[in-house]
Amino acid sequence: MELIAKTAVICIVVSLTALLLQRDTPELALLLTLGAVTVVMLFALSFYEEVQAIFAAVWQQSGLDGALFAPILKIIAISLVTRLGADVCKDSGQGALASLVDMAGVFCALLTAEPLFSQALGILTQLGGWG
Repeated sequence: MELIAKTAVICIVVSLTALLLQRDTPELALLLTLGAVTVVMLFALSFYEEVQAIFAAVWQQSGLDGALFAPILKIIAISLVTRLGADVCKDSGQGALASLVDMAGVFCALLTAEPLFSQALGILTQLGGWG
């Protein structure tokens, strides 16, 4: 709860300040936004270990191999970084770069999900007698 409150306050203050700076010095407004993104990301990363512990408990209770859940966590992280990077590019007026960030994020997520696809294919092969 504290994280979201700090995040909201920082983002509102930075947004209002960036709006004021946008008219005269758009470069400074973008740098201010990037600084805020960095600070908020550092806040959010401080909770990574807690989230990882929760997922570890779920893994143990499920009885499934932890290697199946690791790609899911990585894909979530990839999607968050991708969205953030694309949004910063859009805010700076670089729509083409934002699209490239999105595309790179999709490719990274697909590559990260490969073990899941392989495992699913293996299960389907065993169940259906394929292969």
